[in-house]
Amino acid sequence: MAFPRDLATLETGHAAGVAWSPFGPSGVGPRWNGAARDEGATDAMPKLGVAAIPWIALFVFAPVIGEQIKLPGLERLIWACADLAALVFLVLRRDLAATLFGSRLLLLTWPLLAIVSALWSLTPGLSAYYGLQLLATIVAGIALRTTMGLSRIIRIVFLGLLFAQILSAILTVMAPSLTRGMNGDWAGIYSHKNVLGSMASLQILCAACLFLQGWNRLLTAVGFGLALALLVATHSATALVAAMVGLAPLAAIFAWRQGKHVTGFCLGLVIALAGIGIVVLAARGADISASLLSDLGKDRTLTGRTILWQFGLDQFWREPLIGVGYRAYWDSPLTTAAYLHFVTKQKLWFFHNNFIDAIVAFGIVGLIVFTVTFLDMGRRVIAHFARSSGYVEAWPILFMSQLCVLICLECPLFINHGLHQLLFAALLPVMGSGNVAGRMIHGRAAFRA
Repeated sequence: MAFPRDLATLETGHAAGVAWSPFGPSGVGPRWNGAARDEGATDAMPKLGVAAIPWIALFVFAPVIGEQIKLPGLERLIWACADLAALVFLVLRRDLAATLFGSRLLLLTWPLLAIVSALWSLTPGLSAYYGLQLLATIVAGIALRTTMGLSRIIRIVFLGLLFAQILSAILTVMAPSLTRGMNGDWAGIYSHKNVLGSMASLQILCAACLFLQGWNRLLTAVGFGLALALLVATHSATALVAAMVGLAPLAAIFAWRQGKHVTGFCLGLVIALAGIGIVVLAARGADISASLLSDLGKDRTLTGRTILWQFGLDQFWREPLIGVGYRAYWDSPLTTAAYLHFVTKQKLWFFHNNFIDAIVAFGIVGLIVFTVTFLDMGRRVIAHFARSSGYVEAWPILFMSQLCVLICLECPLFINHGLHQLLFAALLPVMGSGNVAGRMIHGRAAFRA
């Protein structure tokens, strides 16, 4: 069975030619790469098709706790279908080995390390089981990229999250007691305000890129506005900061695409603002951190996160080399997890910090593997954007920038059955053997020249 190749691997792909710029060469009227607007320009992106519907459903319901919307076990069913799709992909995709051991070799070390940790884990059966689920999540991400391509992925995420956010708004109006916290924080159809905030910040990045790309601007503008409104309603400072950091590269890319004059002006503005910031820091001194946290609605413990981090670091120093096994800390009666739950009065299952989760599960080995993989992914995403610099191709950079915040304050990666983990696996183009051979021939020709 043959799947369509990822269109992003075609270098001068489907989207790069229609990236929107508000200024043409003369600065008058909307233009696409210096050319007058073509009515069919936005149709250059491939249509979604029926095959996108299951993926859209995944992004609607996978983060939802079924009991919250009176559909118990819904999220388990959704992820079971994703695992099945990954299994089918493993069987049908003949060049999967080249993909996993080529472009995804470092990422593959995550599930392999999780499965192997069963040898020393405090809960060996669960570590192996969760490790297999992590492998399925990563393979499902590769299947998504292979079958859909980058431009379809962004629209799938956008449409799935848009539908979920509409449901969140409706449910909040109809049943506020189920969807609002004690302080009026919105959670929507999700279990916690941070989940809704995380999904809203991701939606903002998708909507911004699609709007600038020129795809259905009315719908993307509405989606952006709804996501922003829900983000504010959650009062989630983490999600707000993640959205701002995620959008920052897009502003730089937008200025760069307008030409050297706009880029120079924006660079001067940034330098001026940085100078003002330095003056403010010098004037306020040690009070700046407390003031900033207060403005974000946080205390010095970052809403109890520093307490969690202390528990995690204490556990790390007990097993600093190889840890206690993948997710074993939370399931084993031999750890301090029960006391942590008592102190925090919450049934948590992660430390709100990906680095601490990695060192608790795998020791210093996990920290090295996680950090190297994340940095390598960032390098390769930027390198791919340099070859095809449309706004759609900029989305992986925005996503990685957002992750830089989330991995420090949440736990979006190195986790089985997580949407961010699935998208992380889907960031890189899938290079088939034909693409690799073509690049080798081109390289040899260039060398001879």
